[in-house]
Amino acid sequence: MFDPVGLAAITMMVDLRDAPHKLYHAVELIPVAPGPLTLAYPQWLPSEHAPGPVENHVGLTISGDGQAIPWTRDPYDAYLYHLTVPQGVSAIRIQSDFITTDSGSARGGVASADLAALSWNSMLLYPYTGPQTQAGAIMVKPGVTLPAGWRYATSLPQEDGVFKPVSLEQLVDSPLIAGRNFREVEVAPHHYLDMVADTPEDLAVSDAQIGQLRQLVGQSGYLFRSRHYGDFRFLMTLSDKVSGLAVDHHESLDSRRPAKFMVDADMRALYGNFLPHDFVHSWNGKYRRPAGLTAPNFQQAVDTSGLWVYEGLTDYLGGVLTARAGIWTREQYLASLAETAARYSHRPGRAWRDLQDTATMAMTLWQKGDGAYGSLRRDGFDFYGEGALVWLDVDVTIRQLTAGHKSLDDFVALFHGAGGDTSAKVLPYSFDDLVAALNTVAPHDWRGFLQTRLHALGPDAPLGGVTGGGYRLVYRPTSARKASGLLYSLGMEVGQGGVVADLLPDSAAWRAGLAPGMKIDQVNGVAYTTAALRQAIRDAQRTTTPVALTVAGAAMTLDYHDGERFPVLERIPGSPDLLGDILKPRNQ
Repeated sequence: MFDPVGLAAITMMVDLRDAPHKLYHAVELIPVAPGPLTLAYPQWLPSEHAPGPVENHVGLTISGDGQAIPWTRDPYDAYLYHLTVPQGVSAIRIQSDFITTDSGSARGGVASADLAALSWNSMLLYPYTGPQTQAGAIMVKPGVTLPAGWRYATSLPQEDGVFKPVSLEQLVDSPLIAGRNFREVEVAPHHYLDMVADTPEDLAVSDAQIGQLRQLVGQSGYLFRSRHYGDFRFLMTLSDKVSGLAVDHHESLDSRRPAKFMVDADMRALYGNFLPHDFVHSWNGKYRRPAGLTAPNFQQAVDTSGLWVYEGLTDYLGGVLTARAGIWTREQYLASLAETAARYSHRPGRAWRDLQDTATMAMTLWQKGDGAYGSLRRDGFDFYGEGALVWLDVDVTIRQLTAGHKSLDDFVALFHGAGGDTSAKVLPYSFDDLVAALNTVAPHDWRGFLQTRLHALGPDAPLGGVTGGGYRLVYRPTSARKASGLLYSLGMEVGQGGVVADLLPDSAAWRAGLAPGMKIDQVNGVAYTTAALRQAIRDAQRTTTPVALTVAGAAMTLDYHDGERFPVLERIPGSPDLLGDILKPRNQ
């Protein structure tokens, strides 16, 4: 039992011993005064692009001095709870559970028989007095109980194995992972790789990979010229038994990936930029954050219009650091950039929804995902990739304006290194601040430059950085990346089981009568596989006979004969290779 005597902060104990049953339990003690009280469940989180998972917060009971206290949910805001504290009660006890099954995203917490990842906000209620409530001023002393034999990692400060009290803001920004199969590696001073996994074999990260992470830490220092944390933890939950995704934090990652993510060579080649991307967020998104994404507490709605910087610049810098650290080869980076350039050149939604509106609509688009006609709707990842193309254009333009003497590196050192090394804190900025910093590095009409790209409509992606960098986007019948290429040939994307996931209007797939949600059963008389469809595309180059499909028992024909098409970046003869310069490791 908690002892409320002398309680100066919220005390929160989370019990993960039922993680194998996909249930977490929590007990909170909150110091209170008699009278009306409103408690809040965190709704809008700085690192999220969707609301908190209140639907999975269950089993809620509240008591004081051993007596039950009834509560009522606010009829207009499902994240608020109202109650009256009886006379003589100085602390209330809150008991609740969290269902990790089908939590919908990484933000809520995931669990299996061998591991768990905890987002403290998924179990948390805090006193709320309205918009003026300051989450940074509310102190919480957390604790956790683990299944026998499990170990954990978190960026929360500890002393003799006990968590120190932290602000509510810091607690929500400090996830915890735990598991039976656990490994910690110090990749560089004050930087740790912490992993939990389905099996010990999934933890077998090689010395060479550790060396690449060490290079990542080093290259990030050369780039940002500052660090805004004491220690940083790369928290990795590696499992095929829980939902994936990742959430960025100031002093750690919270990356939940497939079991073989760290040990499979193909995954490392395809997704090598994921971990650097989340690392960059410590500077861009956490330390420097669009003003609209800062709020005094977790109940205030946020303005996501700056996500083209928060995620777009991070996507660009994460990719560059992936190459500079040697996680990707130059060719792998260029192949990834070619895919990004091609995807946003095949985005019919760009004809009506600009990049700025995509960011402003993030909360809705993020939850919807691609879905049917995702390319027409545009999705919550569009401000990542298209935003990255805009920031590549900024980098190349600075290099051109200054004859190579300055680059985006100088902007980053100025803007994200402001104040030098600091503890974890937030330094908000406005669009005007961005423009001013860019003009300090290289005087130019940056306001007009950015506004033009933010509000551009039409079929063409912003490829000025690609061409200015010395490359052009072309399509060839082979690719170094493991990709189907169906979007650039037939004009569709096909998901698991042969189900059509997306479709481009007036494409070969469109003319054949296909639509999102349809299931392709056979290709030229054989059971559908991606390999079978790709072979059929190649075979059709040598004949005028259409590709025969069986879709839900009905016959369809694909009249397409131009072969496979994969995006590739090729050098523009005689042009400076600025992209090559961008990817070179820094050593000072």
